[in-house]
Amino acid sequence: MTQSTLVDSRGSVPSPASRQRRKRPRLPQADYACAFDVLEACAGARSLPDLKEDLVEGLTASLGVRHVSFFAGATHHTVFTDPQPLTEGHTSKMLPEYQERWARHDIFGTPAATRQLVSSGVASLLELGASGSLPMSATSYVRHFLVGSWGMSSATAMKVELPGHHSALVGIFDPDEGKVGPRELATLRLLSSQLSAVSRNLPLTRTASSRIARLSERQREVALLIADGMSNAEIADTLSLAEDSVKKYVSRVLSATGCQSRMELALLVRAR
Repeated sequence: MTQSTLVDSRGSVPSPASRQRRKRPRLPQADYACAFDVLEACAGARSLPDLKEDLVEGLTASLGVRHVSFFAGATHHTVFTDPQPLTEGHTSKMLPEYQERWARHDIFGTPAATRQLVSSGVASLLELGASGSLPMSATSYVRHFLVGSWGMSSATAMKVELPGHHSALVGIFDPDEGKVGPRELATLRLLSSQLSAVSRNLPLTRTASSRIARLSERQREVALLIADGMSNAEIADTLSLAEDSVKKYVSRVLSATGCQSRMELALLVRAR
């Protein structure tokens, strides 16, 4: 092989990661459809918080996984100390023990996992275990935390690049050791590169417009009436709803917009 075969069309030598992406095998049509479904679920994201929610929802719906987390940080190594990750399924119950004891021993923070994540966008417990080069602390993390405490025999991390060179790891866990096999890993590797291309251009926080736009039509009506200073009883009378129903709408609107109070919501609506 001559040097010229290693030079791309722009006259530069491709990086190892780019050569690996170029060698990525073609997936079965069903796997491309799965990846497309996840990307379509994220198509409406207007900010990083939107992407987090849409991605986790898309993965659970398209890959059939239930226990998913989304950790973000300024660098790969600070991802594991994210104080407010998004969690779904049992990962919400796992979080306190993880943050208190195991974050610094996470298997996906090891050099072997970091190399896999940088080169292909995905690392898995299945692949890392086969390498036989894990430190004792990571082995203990798997044996005592993942398997011993929570019965998670399958663990996978997908790297997503964020704005400002920040990084995110999407964790997928399951009691079934074969839940994420070679085909699913290939699909996640495709998703890693495609999602990174999208997420690098998203703002880190939601704008007022995007936070309101994610509400349903009825929720927006309730939000507008709250901004007008109406009480729950007045909103119920205006919309012909039971007051208990209005209370539920208000709680959902506050949660969906990330507001802590009616006053904060009113200011958000008026800002929009």
